[in-house]
Amino acid sequence: MKTLLEVVKDCDNFPYAEDLDSAHEQVQSSLWKFYLPEDPRPHGLLIDSVVEKMPWTANFRVIPAPKKEVHLIRPDGVNWQEKCAEIIERQAELAREKGVFPKFGKKRHEQFPIVGAQFPVGVDRSFFSYLGMIGRGVHMTVYTRTESGLKFWIPQRQFNKAYGGLLDNTVAGGMAIGEQPLECLIREASEEAAMPEDLIRKNVRAAGTVNWVTISDERSGGHPGLINPGVLYVYDLEVDSDVVFKVVDDDVYAFHLMDTNEVKEAMLNGKFKPASASVLVDFFVRHGIITAEDEDDYPEIVSRLHRKLPLPTTSHR
Repeated sequence: MKTLLEVVKDCDNFPYAEDLDSAHEQVQSSLWKFYLPEDPRPHGLLIDSVVEKMPWTANFRVIPAPKKEVHLIRPDGVNWQEKCAEIIERQAELAREKGVFPKFGKKRHEQFPIVGAQFPVGVDRSFFSYLGMIGRGVHMTVYTRTESGLKFWIPQRQFNKAYGGLLDNTVAGGMAIGEQPLECLIREASEEAAMPEDLIRKNVRAAGTVNWVTISDERSGGHPGLINPGVLYVYDLEVDSDVVFKVVDDDVYAFHLMDTNEVKEAMLNGKFKPASASVLVDFFVRHGIITAEDEDDYPEIVSRLHRKLPLPTTSHR
């Protein structure tokens, strides 16, 4: 059984600078930074195996020394910004055609934004994590009050999906390019739980963000060792006790109504998807279920839920 700090570390597992075993320096020195044209700030963190196997086109400049950088070369023409997404898409298709990454899935036809870019650039969801860019998503915790305390609507993921069989937040999903958090939440709530838009708009409460940097493992179903920084926009929704959630989405195996102790026990036993567990720990902190009085690691737990990311989250320099 894990501690709550270990639950959070399972998601935020990228080493910190103050780690005594110098793991941070070792990992940092192995990473390649990805740059867009006309912007001195990096927007991705690539690992050695991706850079080495990638069949880079002439649209990229790979600089192995002294800083290990990959630059997307500014395309010709006045509309060069629009061409950047096309160049990245062609690079992804070339990698897929050559089969250089055995676990590189099919094109998802869902564009994620390069967070912090100074102009709109979309990357197909299937390729996003290979470039080590910040992923953005929404997670909503739906709960109800009963005579015995709070109970939570917890979906279980389909067994043939990434993190198969693990527990999740009531509604969760990635934000597409140009999409605002609330609009994304409304879309995902409709697709995953058949929740009406007016219910969300009238009753949902925005509750900040949960940030982390994950080094992926075999549970993700993809290439191991990828760097995945993440920002989750977190929402709470209280519903009446007579509300029942049923499966309407292929990603969900079943919905479970679990009390506080059952959720906490499941987290400590590693039964939640790591990011979803962190969101629920954040909920427990905000609602006074986890307090400094009963949790020795409280300061580190809270700080790790809101990690400052190593890449820009805004287009302002």
